[in-house]
Amino acid sequence: MTAASEAALSAPSDRPRIPFSLFEDDALRRAWAALGLGSHVRFHTVKRCALAWFVCYVPVAVLAWRQGLVGGELAPTNFAADFAAYVQFFLGLPLFLAAEAIIDGSTKEAADQFFRSRILDADDAERIERVHAAIARARRSPWPEAACVVLAYAISFAILVPQFGPKPLPTWHVHGVADGRMLTAPGWWAFCVSLPILNYVWLRMSWKTMLWIWYLYHVSRSRLDLHPTHPDLTGGIGFVSETQGRFALFILAYGLSNVAAPVGYEIVIQNYDFTIMPVWGPVVGFVVGAPLLFTLPLFMFTKQLFRTRRRALAAYRARVTEFSGVIEKRWLYGEETLPTREELRDLAEQSNLGAVFKRIEHMRVVPFDLRSFGQLLGSTLGAMATLLPLLHGQDRTAAVVEAFGKVLERLASH
Repeated sequence: MTAASEAALSAPSDRPRIPFSLFEDDALRRAWAALGLGSHVRFHTVKRCALAWFVCYVPVAVLAWRQGLVGGELAPTNFAADFAAYVQFFLGLPLFLAAEAIIDGSTKEAADQFFRSRILDADDAERIERVHAAIARARRSPWPEAACVVLAYAISFAILVPQFGPKPLPTWHVHGVADGRMLTAPGWWAFCVSLPILNYVWLRMSWKTMLWIWYLYHVSRSRLDLHPTHPDLTGGIGFVSETQGRFALFILAYGLSNVAAPVGYEIVIQNYDFTIMPVWGPVVGFVVGAPLLFTLPLFMFTKQLFRTRRRALAAYRARVTEFSGVIEKRWLYGEETLPTREELRDLAEQSNLGAVFKRIEHMRVVPFDLRSFGQLLGSTLGAMATLLPLLHGQDRTAAVVEAFGKVLERLASH
């Protein structure tokens, strides 16, 4: 057997034998299929969004109307004034469902690319396929799904508890005096059906994100065949940056439904002051934490990328120095006044070596580019930008700028 045939047999296959997926055949996908909205159905994402909106929002609106909780005043007791519900179920929930389709396709492609580009050697490719199998078992297991459901109801009830406190504010969720308050009909549906569904969807997405980070951890611990002269300037794994950028839609959906909508409701409807920490704290935490959540895991590849660049720079410096010395002896200090054809070819090769050397020098040690980071940061700030009209309408824009200025001043002092 020739050396070429042995290398072909030992090299990893172009595609993994166990396909990678974060969502395929999990509980929600099976539920969609049972409802006739499986992935093979045309426009299935649009139909799922429509069904989710119909189940989560329409019953609440109808019950609120029948119970006389719809009016024209800007008050917590007016369901029509609750723009947080509009944002959560008209924008947030559909965006979560759309983000699932985009993230699923992008992570599948990235996992396949590790094999197709031969970045993994044969031994590590087999180990990563075992990781594929572990993720397949995890996504089909009922326990993570059950945990998401339990947490979804726990979060829903945690939001509801303050409305039964000693000095509760009147809302369309709850009516009655302090000692005898009870849920309204739309409140029952909102806290027992609508909010748990919304919470389950984003908790499930968070669980899938943790699986993806766990997968990247195992890949980063493999012996990667990185190429320092690759045009993507990240050794051939620049596609990971593009995949991380696809999570921007998840960030946008979470920021709108879980941060901007509740904070805006507190400011406009409940007349909370933005400068108090319970109001501005979630905004600052989201703006800082959301981009970092999808950027920091990529530092797991930094060690191998740094070593690859360092070795390549040392090797190329030696090669370029040696090659340049030969050219100088043959052309600059030779007897011929004009370079020969062979010397001209050597000069062209030296120019190419210089371009390759610059590419190695600019090789990134984190597989992340500004475009992907801009997508994540843009989605984060875009979700929070929806608060600006509300703050301006309440003449609180100056207070917000002052509050952020104080936060930055404290950070700078430390």
